[in-house]
Amino acid sequence: MSHSLESRTGVDGPVTVVKNYTVPSAEADYFVEVYQENARIMSAQPGFVRSRLHRPLAGGPETRFVHIAEWRSGSELDKATANAEWHASLQRMFDDPGLHITSEPGAYRVVVELLP
Repeated sequence: MSHSLESRTGVDGPVTVVKNYTVPSAEADYFVEVYQENARIMSAQPGFVRSRLHRPLAGGPETRFVHIAEWRSGSELDKATANAEWHASLQRMFDDPGLHITSEPGAYRVVVELLP
């Protein structure tokens, strides 16, 4: 299993989670279904602002999704990732025999922002 279960940002200000998921393209639609349970759990946690899962327009043998979630603070994200229901959902997703997922997580803070 290739994923991180807990966040330890140590940041009190806003953070953005950027996580890449790669699955065989034949499993992409199923991944989106399974992913939604995990996202639903996190969206109910204190400090959650919003989450988006991006899917590429071009196809290939693998599909690389990009998940971007915004949190009011890294501290709230750190607490949310300790949620037992979320851990169980994530474990089910990565252990699902119908999915072959790899992921690359990271938490970031904004250093440059441009608006119209």
